[in-house]
Amino acid sequence: MEELRRSSLIKKYIDGTATPAEREELLLWYRQKGNEGNSWPYLSELEENEAKKRIFKQIKHQVDTIQHKPHRTRTVLIKMAIAASVIGVMSYFAVWRFNQKEFQPTLITTNTKAGERKKIQLTDGSVIWLSAKSALTYPASFIGATRDITFSGEAFFDIAKDKQHPFIVHTGNTSTRVLGTSFNITALKDRDDITVALITGKVSFTASKTSLSLLPHNQIIYNKKTKVSTLLPIPDMNVVVGRHNGYYEYKNIPTKDIAEDISRLYGMNIKVIGNVKNCTFFGRIKPGESPAQFLKKMAFVVNATFIKKDSLWIIKGGGCNLN
Repeated sequence: MEELRRSSLIKKYIDGTATPAEREELLLWYRQKGNEGNSWPYLSELEENEAKKRIFKQIKHQVDTIQHKPHRTRTVLIKMAIAASVIGVMSYFAVWRFNQKEFQPTLITTNTKAGERKKIQLTDGSVIWLSAKSALTYPASFIGATRDITFSGEAFFDIAKDKQHPFIVHTGNTSTRVLGTSFNITALKDRDDITVALITGKVSFTASKTSLSLLPHNQIIYNKKTKVSTLLPIPDMNVVVGRHNGYYEYKNIPTKDIAEDISRLYGMNIKVIGNVKNCTFFGRIKPGESPAQFLKKMAFVVNATFIKKDSLWIIKGGGCNLN
């Protein structure tokens, strides 16, 4: 905007004679000027205050530069300078607050109960398979430089590629950042470990002061208590990939952990009693096989009894079958 035109509009604004079109023209100029030199919105109140100081410092500079003018002219110019800067401050914050309200995405939260699984399709083309007793919060549409979601429980992620907008999964105090890949995250609230197992692509895992890159066929196990991250190979990719399709396989897993997993996946009330808790088991739930049949088979292998009392399933034994 030319200087004379801007000065004329400011004077009309002060006098109250500016038309709606002229007021909009003046505010538009300040919006454009603000976008050139400032980053909005500010990240903190401190940044806002610093910005205000800079703006009003400019007011003082403008006033100082016109002190040599005649008194009447000087007074008018000072008012114009102050008005211009105040208009700028007001328009900046008005536009920012409007945009915050207008473009704040609607958040959707999805939960699964024990024994329930869900498949979630996001607007960017990504697909998430939620396992039982999991929670996912995501925007109705992605706005901004990153695609952020919040998650707890267990899920398999197939993320659509978008190099310009990284996809970030926030789980407690950890985050997993990807561009486009497939991976499984287990972050159960009652477990100390968070596990990120990568199938394809590449991810960056951040927790506390630790940041690690993960390549396919590897997994990161993060302990929430010790805050230690461990990088390990995935023992069997088929076991990880199969879970989101309802195929559950266990290799050298303690019976108490298998019982907890079956309880969550199928909504069963299972209790393991005695030294059999730490006996390890190799096996899988075959197609058409009920979880009760699987548990009965496991109990037999580890030399334990398997009974049902009302709605409670009990696995009880004194040791492991070493034969």
